[in-house]
Amino acid sequence: MSAQPKSRRPLVVLAICVLCAFAFGWLWHNWVVRSEDETFARHWGPINQLEKNASTSLKQAENFAQDWQTLLGRKTLVDDRLMLIGIDKPSYGSDFSDEELAQEPVLRELQGSFPWSRAVWARLIEKLSDAGAKVIALDLVFATEGDGDDQLQQQLEQHRDRVVIGYHINVSETGRGNFRELLLPHPGLMAYDTPEQLVEDDRAGFVSVWPDFDGTLRYAAYRLTSAQAHDVVREDVILESFDARILRKAGLGKLVPPEPGSRMFRYTAPAGEVFKQIPVGDVLSPKGWHANFADGAAFKDKIVMIGPTADLFHDEHDTPFTSPKKMGGPEIHLQLINAALRTEFLTEVPELTALGVIGAAGLIALALSFGIRQPVWRILGILTVAAGEWFFAQAMHDQRGLILPIAAPLMTLLIAGLAVLAYDFVLERLERVKLRHTMGFYFSPRVLEAVLADPGSMEPKRADVTLLLTDLRNSTPLAEALGPQGMFEMLNQVFEVQTKAIMGEEGNLEHFLGDQFLSYWGAPQPQPEGANQAMRAAQKLIAAMEGLRPRFSPEVAKLFGYGVALHSGGVLVGNKGSAQRLDYGLVGDVVNEAARIEALTKYYGAKLLVSSVTFSALKEPGVHRLIDRVIVKGKSEPVELFECANPCTPEDYDGICRRYEMAYAAYVDGGFAAAETLFEALVRGSSDGPSKALAARCAILKADPPADWHGVWKMDAK
Repeated sequence: MSAQPKSRRPLVVLAICVLCAFAFGWLWHNWVVRSEDETFARHWGPINQLEKNASTSLKQAENFAQDWQTLLGRKTLVDDRLMLIGIDKPSYGSDFSDEELAQEPVLRELQGSFPWSRAVWARLIEKLSDAGAKVIALDLVFATEGDGDDQLQQQLEQHRDRVVIGYHINVSETGRGNFRELLLPHPGLMAYDTPEQLVEDDRAGFVSVWPDFDGTLRYAAYRLTSAQAHDVVREDVILESFDARILRKAGLGKLVPPEPGSRMFRYTAPAGEVFKQIPVGDVLSPKGWHANFADGAAFKDKIVMIGPTADLFHDEHDTPFTSPKKMGGPEIHLQLINAALRTEFLTEVPELTALGVIGAAGLIALALSFGIRQPVWRILGILTVAAGEWFFAQAMHDQRGLILPIAAPLMTLLIAGLAVLAYDFVLERLERVKLRHTMGFYFSPRVLEAVLADPGSMEPKRADVTLLLTDLRNSTPLAEALGPQGMFEMLNQVFEVQTKAIMGEEGNLEHFLGDQFLSYWGAPQPQPEGANQAMRAAQKLIAAMEGLRPRFSPEVAKLFGYGVALHSGGVLVGNKGSAQRLDYGLVGDVVNEAARIEALTKYYGAKLLVSSVTFSALKEPGVHRLIDRVIVKGKSEPVELFECANPCTPEDYDGICRRYEMAYAAYVDGGFAAAETLFEALVRGSSDGPSKALAARCAILKADPPADWHGVWKMDAK
């Protein structure tokens, strides 16, 4: 890094961390303060609307984190006094026997469609009261006049010390503001002249629950002032919830939170896990009453909740749990009652404390940015602190019932830490770009990466590579025809097109040596597709070289020739030379063998030869033929040489390959005369270079057949 960016780094890092902490603190403040100001909320301007959306997104992230705290954390222990009788289906049809219908006539009402006669609920209250139930709560709103009202009214009056029913507080937004309405029980059930009289009757409580802005129920109201209930009654009246009334009927009024307003409560379990529903038909059935409930003894001193539990009633709410996410209304009320019985309420820390936590996250990000310079260790430090913050918040949630901000400090820590890492990366990158720009003139990209990663290293590495080697033909005559300047210019043109072909397939350049060009794939980094990339590069190289030919004079174009060889194997790769002068490249016998194969392109009159090692790694070799099996100069093991279709092969190359295969099979089997005839036919018909070479060889072998022939020819020359 240059001195100037380094000197500015402390100020930039400080600015990043402070800005992140301030931004998330401001968004938190916006949500806490502005979301409660309805007048302000209706007048968000374009910029403020963006703030509002950001604050809402942050709150959604906080809610998501808190829901995971609920999922993973401690739950409220269930109170065994709570029982649930569910309206599990809209009709019982023929579920009851004639004997049961005779003993309990009200069962006939259950055989009809819901809503049933209110005589059903009257009988249920009577039966449970006689069994000694502490409280009987009906999570139903009897808003209209109905059949059986007299019986239900009589039971509500007779057992007023243990019965609670519900009413709704309906508040909906319209274009003209909020629409407020109380949905009260029919006056024929509970006599009242004004809504205030009904609201103050201890047999009725509001069953309404209000989910959070994202639709999930996390808060519950046990008591509300008239203003909090949107002025549905006189301002001096306090409205009590269905659950608060139940607690008071059970003699547990001291457990009702005294302060009006919403409280965050701790759930007991997902839907259906602890509050197992009892079908209402089983309770009213004489057989079920006797067999399942010991003639009512199971309900003695219990708080019994009665309400719709079947899906078709659509009385359900989203909860923090994921499976199942929805919970029926009656079970929700049991959750709220259970939370009060266990005093399991959660408290959000004050805004100032929350802002302090967010600010602390910014300071930690600042300390990590200055204290740990190694990026990997700094990321691990950030993640470790983030995990610690989560576990601490979870412990506060479980042990103290405190809700600490999670998303805001975590995002402050992560974004500030990552932003500083990005800044450091940019500074480092700028310096490397300067160096790379200069060194890029001398090294191919992959080699440059290796050199920069470990400059000056003299330790070679083993690598499996695919080599592409090409060489110009007739160098001496070309030099004579062109002169030194012309030869130099031609070589630059040749190396330019060759370099583009190689670099276009992510190859690495070894060196330009005279008129020879060596490139490779597979080092210094592995390249699983190296053989295929080398083949594509060879095809591009041949096409580009042929494109140069028309630029030359007829004399030079006639002399202009080249060969391309592909070969693969293991090499040592790295810096070689001295401490004062290094050269990065390959060392290995594979390089020498590749040079021998390239030299054979002239012998066979072929533009491209591919060794069997490379050929076996090609996914789509295209039209090809096995040219020969030879032992090159200086080697003892044979190598198979293939020719693949390329821009210089004739149009009828497929047919040539098939005919060559027949000739070569005869040659391998020792039928030299027949093979010679077939090869010569190919030479006459197609001027095929490999056929010309093999025909001449067959003439030699025919004259003096070897005693031990295996189809392998040993080359005595390079």
